[in-house]
Amino acid sequence: MINFRFHIVSLIAVFLALALGIVMGATVVNRAIVDRLNSRIDTVEDNANKRKAESDQLRGQVGQLNQYIDGTKNFAIAGRLDGVSLTTAATRGVNGDAVKQTVELAQQAGARAPGIIWLEEKLTLSDPNALRDLGELLGRPGQNAKTTREDAWNALASRLATGSGTAANGRDVLNALADAGFISFEPVGDQGDTFSAASFGGGDARVLLIDGPNGQVSANEVLAPLSTALASNRFQLVAGEVFDEKDGGPKRGATLAPVRDSDQLKQAVSTVDDLDVVEGRVATVLALADLGRNVVGQYGYGAGATKSAPEWPSQ
Repeated sequence: MINFRFHIVSLIAVFLALALGIVMGATVVNRAIVDRLNSRIDTVEDNANKRKAESDQLRGQVGQLNQYIDGTKNFAIAGRLDGVSLTTAATRGVNGDAVKQTVELAQQAGARAPGIIWLEEKLTLSDPNALRDLGELLGRPGQNAKTTREDAWNALASRLATGSGTAANGRDVLNALADAGFISFEPVGDQGDTFSAASFGGGDARVLLIDGPNGQVSANEVLAPLSTALASNRFQLVAGEVFDEKDGGPKRGATLAPVRDSDQLKQAVSTVDDLDVVEGRVATVLALADLGRNVVGQYGYGAGATKSAPEWPSQ
């Protein structure tokens, strides 16, 4: 006879069976999931190890190529700038080693390149006192920052072209700008032993103008107006970029946009956007040499570049 105790026992047995089924089922499912996840993790680790190995291999190849370029650069540039006078101006803030190494390479190519004219942060003219000082130095006080700075570029270009030019106080423009903190001079190598403002001057000189994303004076305030002033004084000019990649920062070639985006300037000014690497410094020397053949080009890997380096001349 079925009694109440039988029902209780039956119900307990049912719930125990359900509980046991759930526990066993969950264990089996979880084990399968865990195994599958472990398999995926192993696959990801294998892929990561393969990518790392490939990356290490590519890094090694790049290192070998850089060693090759560095080892052969002197053969590529030997004699390319024999007898050429070179004036180098660079915006303070860009990598000084890259600028100096470019000048040293030009010296090895035969150029007379005694040093660097650094364009200092004071040329931003964000300080009213700096604006006043520069205006008075140029003999044109009371103008706005843009006009005063362009007057400075014109005075600098004229001084470099003619070898002469005086400030309002009668002093050499280069020395006056240096004493006021707007520019400074850095000698380079043995040629820099006799370095002075008198080292610069003469319309037969070629000019290397260097800027980059770390430049303390905006490229828009330097490259286009100073390149225009130099070109107006019949200088043969190469504008170079020392690139520094940063998250969210400008792309390679952006610094040179004021020149490369100008229909007028890009016909007269060569540009190189990779002076941060040895191949870019070699390309810069070759571009300076090509100016002697009236060849102008846009070189590098960034926006606006048309080829990585100048072509080897046929003769």
